[in-house]
Amino acid sequence: MEPITSVRNPRVRDAAALTRRRERRTTGRHLVEGPNAVGEALAAGVVEEVFVTRRLVDELAVSDGVALHLVEDHVLERLADAATPQGVVAVARTATAALDEVVGHGVLVVLHEIADPGNAGTILRTADAAGADAVVFTAGSVDPFGPKAVRAAVGSTYHLPLVTDVALDEVAAACRTSGQPLLGLDAAGPRSVFDLSEAAVPLALVLGNEAHGLPDTAAARLDDVVAIPRWGRAESLNVAAAAAIAIYAAARAVHAPPHPSTPR
Repeated sequence: MEPITSVRNPRVRDAAALTRRRERRTTGRHLVEGPNAVGEALAAGVVEEVFVTRRLVDELAVSDGVALHLVEDHVLERLADAATPQGVVAVARTATAALDEVVGHGVLVVLHEIADPGNAGTILRTADAAGADAVVFTAGSVDPFGPKAVRAAVGSTYHLPLVTDVALDEVAAACRTSGQPLLGLDAAGPRSVFDLSEAAVPLALVLGNEAHGLPDTAAARLDDVVAIPRWGRAESLNVAAAAAIAIYAAARAVHAPPHPSTPR
């Protein structure tokens, strides 16, 4: 296999364009970077083509119908988002779910106006690990299929349904119809997040913007608000850290109901 040596190669140019959100929306495709994430995307059957360097080409198991391109290191650097490229980048189809397909089941994680792609990917990975049923990204949130978000998710992008670009009003209405309470996480919440471990399920957990939290307009649509107790002196928690605590507390109600005598 002759390697691609020019960043001007048409396939390389088309793939590199997927770093732009508009191009991802237009084509319905996105980039996946790194052996682990690409492996998960291949297993999910969404990969169309793979660009790989010599050092990894023999380690990659590519299915029939997936185009494999050997590239020089400097070409992969043109496609990779990471400061230190990991030797493989894939082009994958973007698969999203409809809101009515995911409401009414287990734990639904709703990200409202989350702005940082690293946080988005990390929260998605946490939701996957905790056994959440789906993740919703409301309109105005970062694109979960952007390179940084996909890289931070480390393959979890392909493990659970993702809903994108819906208004929080739509989420609230769908949850109300399905009988799924909508609970927000906010520092001023009157209840402890640890109460979620004994909550009735299904439930939906709403997490707000990194800097501003949940706006008043969002809070008005919630059935309840919970907070993470702070017993130390830290002013706040990073949204990804807070999300991990809250998602696991909610998931415990589904996967590991506490014994009545378990301290809260």
